[in-house]
Amino acid sequence: MRGLVLPLTAVLLVSAGTLAAADKQYPVFTPDNFVNNMKLVGRNFAAVNAALAKSDYDTAKAQLTRSRELLAITITFWRDRKKDDAIKILRDGLSEMDELDASLSAEKIDPAAATALAKQAGAACQACHAAYREQDPATKAFRVKAGLLP
Repeated sequence: MRGLVLPLTAVLLVSAGTLAAADKQYPVFTPDNFVNNMKLVGRNFAAVNAALAKSDYDTAKAQLTRSRELLAITITFWRDRKKDDAIKILRDGLSEMDELDASLSAEKIDPAAATALAKQAGAACQACHAAYREQDPATKAFRVKAGLLP
């Protein structure tokens, strides 16, 4: 029985520490992370459009992959704020990006279709921007609407 006391005590201490940590609000995806990601998504998606205009489909696909990756993880930001409409817009945008990715993976790429799909993905971005972004009247810079960030 004595041989079990030390291992059992260790298990209880680890379990207690894990439960205590789970109770704390850990900022897995902070507002600063969100703002940074959105700026990076914007730059990467602009590069997608530029590459499509040059018929550089390999670059477009690579930039699209990065754009989608950065955008997808922002769902945590919207879930934490219980913004179901933003989550729907996000999912719609990701679906449009997935369709564009599929078109860029085709054996024969249709440039007009790829450009149209990129515009649809951009429209999803603009829908979210219209609802959740505002322009600072003094600096003219865009920012997340007041009340979404601490």
